[in-house]
Amino acid sequence: MAKKKYTYQYACINVRLKIAKRFRAYSKRTASTHAETLTAMMDFFEWHGYTPYQRFGQDIIEGQKKNRKRIEAVIAIIKDIEKNHDKPTTAMLQSLFQGVVEKEEPMRKEKLFKDKTRPEKKQIQTTVSKIVHERTQLKLEELRKGFGYVLDRVELVSNRFGNDYFKLKLSQQEFLRIKRELENH
Repeated sequence: MAKKKYTYQYACINVRLKIAKRFRAYSKRTASTHAETLTAMMDFFEWHGYTPYQRFGQDIIEGQKKNRKRIEAVIAIIKDIEKNHDKPTTAMLQSLFQGVVEKEEPMRKEKLFKDKTRPEKKQIQTTVSKIVHERTQLKLEELRKGFGYVLDRVELVSNRFGNDYFKLKLSQQEFLRIKRELENH
């Protein structure tokens, strides 16, 4: 009984002899089998989003610029963490090695004053006429409606590599009208 040498299914692809020889030579330098070489080449193109007909020089530079911005953002975050977040850890480690936690004394001592009997301030009572109160209430209601109108047109925009932000969906005429109303109040 003969052993099966391969468990793979194979298919033929017709290529010119010159190209086949060139591919075999390239495959010997890069991988152990032709299938591994071809798989690695296809993975490269799919992973980076290139086609074999694109010029790599300009596309690679654009890809690096995109990635550079992301990497710089990550570096900035890491530097911020190193500056602001490692100080408590450092203090804890130093206290462990020293064995005794040093108590910090306040820089200045505040004097405690006991409340002496002071004459209480008289409360000033103010009265507002009913008409002024009603007008103020109406203006407040108008402002609430205006803010409600603006808040209904605010949309949250998610950002993958930064802070989320709000987008205001108003036309220029609506914006100018609201601005005038606020200035008149």
